[in-house]
This record gives sequence, C-alpha cells and structure tokens, in this order.
Amino acid sequence: MKKQVFLLLISILSTTAITLSQNNVKIKNHDQVKILTADIDNFWNAFDHLGRCRDSEDSISCIKKFYFDKGTDGFKDFINKYKYTPQDYLDVIHHYPKFFRSVRKNTLVVKQIKNEFNKFFIKACEYYPDYKPLKICFLISPLKVGGTSTKDFLLIGTEIIVSTKEADLSEFGDNILGKILAFDSNVREHLLFIVAHESVHDLQVHAEFDNYNLLNKSLNEGSADFIAELFTGVQINHYLYHYGNLHEQELWVRYKKALENKENTDNWMYNYDRVEEGVPADLGYYMGFRITAAYYNSHPDKKQAIHEIIEMKNPGEFLEKSGYGREWSK
Repeated sequence: MKKQVFLLLISILSTTAITLSQNNVKIKNHDQVKILTADIDNFWNAFDHLGRCRDSEDSISCIKKFYFDKGTDGFKDFINKYKYTPQDYLDVIHHYPKFFRSVRKNTLVVKQIKNEFNKFFIKACEYYPDYKPLKICFLISPLKVGGTSTKDFLLIGTEIIVSTKEADLSEFGDNILGKILAFDSNVREHLLFIVAHESVHDLQVHAEFDNYNLLNKSLNEGSADFIAELFTGVQINHYLYHYGNLHEQELWVRYKKALENKENTDNWMYNYDRVEEGVPADLGYYMGFRITAAYYNSHPDKKQAIHEIIEMKNPGEFLEKSGYGREWSK
C-alpha cells in the first residue's frame, strides 16, 4: 500500500521535465496553447452506457468503444505510457461508482475555464519568449494519475484533481486514497494551480526529478508552488501553508537537522499515511516554498530571480544564497 500511495502521489504532484532546447515557437495568443477536453465527455458517455450492459464482457467492450476508441491523441499517449486497459477502468468504476458520480459535475468545470489557463502561459512567456508549452489533455484516469507528461502532452487525471472533501468518499473507507482525494480547495483554482505547477516542472530543465534527496526534492516542488502562485495569484494548499506559517521556526530547526543527516523525503513529502493527526503531509513542499520565497525577495532583479529559481542547478548553493533560516541559526 505504501508503495502504491507513493506512486500515486508522485503522479499527482510531479511530472517529467521535457527538454526545451528545440522549442522555438513564441506564444502570441492563447490559440497556440492547445487544450483537449473531449476525453472527459467520452468517459462519461461510456459511463452512462455501462448501465445498459449485460455482463463484464459487454461492459469492457462498451468502455473500449466509447472511451478508448474515441480517445484524443493525448489520451492515446496516456494509455501508451501506463498500459491501462478497459478492464482497469471497469474495475475502478465497479469499486467506486458513488465517487465517480459525485465528481462528474466538477470534471465539467474544465470546459468552462479553458481560456483561463492561458493566463499562466502568457506570463511564463514574458520570462521565456521561446517557451513552447506542452499541449494539455484533460482526461479521466482509473484513479491512478493526477498529473504527468509525455513528449507532447501535459496529461491531467481530472477525476483526481477536481475531487474535494465534499465528494462522496464513503467507498474508500480507511484507504489513504480517500484522504488524498479530500482536497480542501476551490475546483477552478485547483485546476489552474495544478496546470501551472506542472508546467513549471516542464521549464525546470536542470531539475533532478528522480533524486529524492530532501533538499533537492523539496526545492523542485516548493519552487514550482512558488512560481505557480506568483504567476496565477492562486494557492491551493491552504492548510499546509497555514500550519507551516504558524510553526515555521520549529520546522526549520527540524528540517535543517534532517538536511545535516542527509535524509530523504520519507518524513517530509508524500507521507499522507505517516503523519500525526493535525499535522499536514508534504511539509517539504512548504520548506521548499519558503526557501524559494526568501531567494526571490532578497534578489535585486526579480526577473533574473525567476530565471535562477527555475533553472537552479545546485540546491545547496541556492539555499545558502537565499539566506533562509539565518535569523534562527544564530
């Protein structure tokens, strides 16, 4: 279970950096950011037809006909990457039908705010004029992937990202997945923030995403949170950041000790199943955010600061230059 939860959280909160050295297309208007939402409609069409199916074989054929066979190029990339089958979808729908029905309306919010996603990319292209964003494909995953990417697409598992604590999570019982899906955020803001956060990862061409050294990983993620909030004006992890602000000094003392002991992310990130009651998971995100904020706020050239944050190569040097925590280390 821990491994499955860990992989799910990686999928939800991380993505693979794509090399941008060959991207030379300038964004002049929002029409150049391609956003696909047809797979959401295809999924619900398949979901509705399942009620008319006689048996499992008929149900699998239904999902294949109405969802897989009609999939966009982004959905095809998704299936090729994870090798999911119609059976995988039938299994998860069978286990969590109340959940899927409860988030259906939320998944359709994507289509209502398509143009709002471009605000982030217009801002990003002020700093990176040659940046060619990935095409964005919103789809429904078998409750496995919140956000990931391929060479051409940023892929969003919409049923995960639009879930909130108001969704029907009764079918999950004590399963940690139910706790993960109980997001305490506005659906529109969550969608905008996740696309921005994952797109920052796309720009982090020097980041070592497979390196789970605590400082490295918390700066990868915390800086993506910082830039996403700076460019969109939206923050979704309210409980995490509220708790962090209330306990910042003591968290820094613990974090500094963890760095000195060369710890990995186990006690600081992707740890929904290991935190005490009343303490949020992912405090490593908060520490990375605060270090990044200190770096940005102390830099005389804010535009240059953005470039240095996104293109960071040396986490230890970045922390030192940020000056973060010095007032508590005296």
